[in-house]
Amino acid sequence: MSDCLTVIPARLGSTRFPRKVLARLAGRTMIEWCWRAAKAAKLGPVLVAVDSREVADEVERFGGEFVMTRPSLPSGSDRVWAAARGRREPVILNYQGDMPLLKPSTLRATVKALSKGADIATSVIALGDAARRDDRNVVKAVLAKNGRCLYFSRAPVSSWEHLGLYAYRRAALKRFVSMSPSPLEKSEKLEQLRALEDGMVISAAVVRERPVAVDVPSDLRRAETMLRRGLK
Repeated sequence: MSDCLTVIPARLGSTRFPRKVLARLAGRTMIEWCWRAAKAAKLGPVLVAVDSREVADEVERFGGEFVMTRPSLPSGSDRVWAAARGRREPVILNYQGDMPLLKPSTLRATVKALSKGADIATSVIALGDAARRDDRNVVKAVLAKNGRCLYFSRAPVSSWEHLGLYAYRRAALKRFVSMSPSPLEKSEKLEQLRALEDGMVISAAVVRERPVAVDVPSDLRRAETMLRRGLK
């Protein structure tokens, strides 16, 4: 596909793990791992949306393309739109830079889920672990039989775990970032609820991969363990 633009928002000042996009995993920075996965998916052009010269220099070092965005932007979605607004691709994939070992097939499945007529597509995995189901840091998705997302919550409301990947139709992303945070979004602290409250359709791709999301330094050590065991 050449009609999909992948944007990796790379903010240097992450709250829980500052400078994590430059943290090293098996000799490569987190942002390089994500860029390599996005390139391997062969969906189209890949941009890294940076907010500092330091991250831009790293992207240039490994041969990637970057767009400088304002550090004051409130979210990754706003950063993705800032990078994509001057482009023409009708589909925009928001690949957050905290899943360095994500398989290209998961990126492709997320984009493919837009073919169901949705405004936005995302990915979910089966949630069988009781501890993760009760963990409020794990976001759950409530799905209709046809894969349409009905709700997202941190409470144990379903057997699907949500992965933080989003494929947008261009018009949908433009509309999304123009809206103010919604009541449900504020309550759950989940921005995708803003889209649902506004009547937008989100479809989910069910995938098998359970990626390591690097939110804190201990997650990076888990990713290193996966690499050593050959689980990548």
